[in-house]
Amino acid sequence: MKFTKILSMTIGICSLWSCVSEKTQEFVPVKHVVVIGFDGLSPDGIENAQTPNFDKIISEGASSMQARSVLPSSSSTNWASMIMAAGPEQHGITSNNWEKNNFVMPTVVKSEDFLFPTIFNDINKQIPNAEIGAIYDWGGFGRLFEKDAVDFDVNPKGEDETAKTAIQYISEKQPTFTFVHFDHVDHAGHEYGHGTAEYYKSVEKADALLGQVMEAIKSSPMADDTVVVISSDHGGLGNGHGGETLQEMEIPFIVWGKSVKKGVTLEYPVYQYDNAATVAFALGVKLPMACIGRPVKNAFVGFDEADAYPIAKRFAAPVILPNFDTYKRAGGMFKDDAEVVINGSGELRYTLDGSMPNASSELYKEPFKVTENTVVKSAVFKEGAVASTVTEAFFRIIPANAKPTVSYDIFYMNDLTSIPFLGNQKANETGLCFEITSDEIEAKIKENTVVRFSTQIVVETEDEYSFYTRSDDGSYLKVNNEMVVDNDGDHGVKEKGGKITLKPGVYPLEVVWFNGGGGSWLDVSYQTKTMTKQIIPATILK
Repeated sequence: MKFTKILSMTIGICSLWSCVSEKTQEFVPVKHVVVIGFDGLSPDGIENAQTPNFDKIISEGASSMQARSVLPSSSSTNWASMIMAAGPEQHGITSNNWEKNNFVMPTVVKSEDFLFPTIFNDINKQIPNAEIGAIYDWGGFGRLFEKDAVDFDVNPKGEDETAKTAIQYISEKQPTFTFVHFDHVDHAGHEYGHGTAEYYKSVEKADALLGQVMEAIKSSPMADDTVVVISSDHGGLGNGHGGETLQEMEIPFIVWGKSVKKGVTLEYPVYQYDNAATVAFALGVKLPMACIGRPVKNAFVGFDEADAYPIAKRFAAPVILPNFDTYKRAGGMFKDDAEVVINGSGELRYTLDGSMPNASSELYKEPFKVTENTVVKSAVFKEGAVASTVTEAFFRIIPANAKPTVSYDIFYMNDLTSIPFLGNQKANETGLCFEITSDEIEAKIKENTVVRFSTQIVVETEDEYSFYTRSDDGSYLKVNNEMVVDNDGDHGVKEKGGKITLKPGVYPLEVVWFNGGGGSWLDVSYQTKTMTKQIIPATILK
């Protein structure tokens, strides 16, 4: 591992709330800032791919591999937050569906109709004769900023052309502010899955392109008066993103250049909206009062802000095996029984009832078997306290002679952005499976595919039942022909739930799900007040 996830927490003597020790040295703004953004780049990508250029820049600058994106962990929302120093609650760009003529939440303030002010606009208004450029591989980025504020606005075709254009622009113009966006890593995540060999190969390509752009900066007249900020909009999980996992939410944040500390790991939290605030600080630009971003001053020489709450130490989470699907989630469906293996460093404790592990939970010593539906949760403990995130695994056990009871109909369609009305339309493919999930029919899913799952659920106890669909793209769930979960729309991995009170009996259960393009995923869970949340097992379907 090239980066340790365990951050040092050296804090001086301070009060419970804070002790700020900031040197009095006055910061002199630089003349040039370059932001280089890699869509879909996760800390895991930098850590596990061969990235000599990233490594060198990190060793020469200040960085965090635990910066946080905003929710949802989708591209438009996070690129907007990066350049606006604001969250979706302020700028209103809450999904990739956002357009100036298609939004739900209006911006709180505006630089032009429907648009929250961006760092492009702030620099243009405050620095006379500033040269400002935006070079972006993903065309959607172009709708997020004020066109009048930018002198050079180019959407090249592909990552190689993007790098070539950025290099030429930097070399010829020595711009005040340049924003460079690369999109190919995100494509690899969607097509092959995050954490795959193909994904790491795309990160290595990003590293090579980064080296080319950095060489152009270093060999230009602006070399000695430039700050470079390198980051991402989101990470990913399996073939998608948009959810709330650390894999999707954690991003790299790297600062390099004039007045930047060398070889420093940033010990305090960094958020997506701090990016533009840091650019503004480096250039001596004032942000609108509506912004919530704060400059990451600790990246710069002369600043050592501190309080009692640095980033919490976190050990690597345990790995529960089997662990086989594209979303790297443990567990699965097994006949008769399953052997559970928990790997990790340190004191591993676990539970088998879906509850959160604590210091009194069972200590893992050796593999064990489960013979019924079981939710396993495990974490690393140190000195009696949890010291990692919690890993969960859903083991579903069915009899060896069990037969599938869920029927599916697959429809291949065109230009899907939501679940269409299927009516009596004839399916292109039909079949049977054990569970309502994308797992068993993964090979049949293409772009613009709709799947309708139909079965019956057996309810033995009257209770209020909560149902959830987690899907990429949209889905809905009906029980007894009543809509319980509406998770429709063109989106990344997103979970929604709903509740219904059921008496003992057998009820029809229908789930419809579509994949418009890119990554695809579906699973369906349920819970009650006395039963932990879990994937609906085949044993209660008939």
